[in-house]
Amino acid sequence: MTDLASLRAQRRDLYQFIVRRTRDAAAAEDLVQETFERLLAYEQARTIVDRAALSYRIALNLVRDHFRRAQRRPVEALHDEIPCEAPAPEQILMHRQKVEVFGKVLDAMPPLRREVFIRRQLHGQAFQEIAQALSLSEAAAEKHVVRALEQLRREVAKAERRGAGGRP
Repeated sequence: MTDLASLRAQRRDLYQFIVRRTRDAAAAEDLVQETFERLLAYEQARTIVDRAALSYRIALNLVRDHFRRAQRRPVEALHDEIPCEAPAPEQILMHRQKVEVFGKVLDAMPPLRREVFIRRQLHGQAFQEIAQALSLSEAAAEKHVVRALEQLRREVAKAERRGAGGRP
């Protein structure tokens, strides 16, 4: 058997040897590579009488080191539901649908009600400011906001019941 063919056979045997002990194919691949790396480094410094025996000894030591490291750093299993700060896609979709309904309801409002509502809810103006700017009483400005909120709640609830995704 040529030297390359014997290395391939030895690699296959070493891999099986390590897999039987670790029961982890990925770790076995890594340990086989590290075994050959150490074997080659050792061969450069000294003469080796039995290459196969030394490679198995190196592999066994690496397997032991592998398990020692695993005991020091316990691995926590991943769960299907990994917490994430970002909203779920369903939540984003529902929010977009509500925003769409909100926009359609605002467009459908009488202009004065819409103006009062926007000044109060979006710009944070006081009812007194709104009343003065639009030549209304404060009570009228408050009624416009209350009616606008009722209309919005009603239309959003309708859209949610329908599951329409934004059609008021």
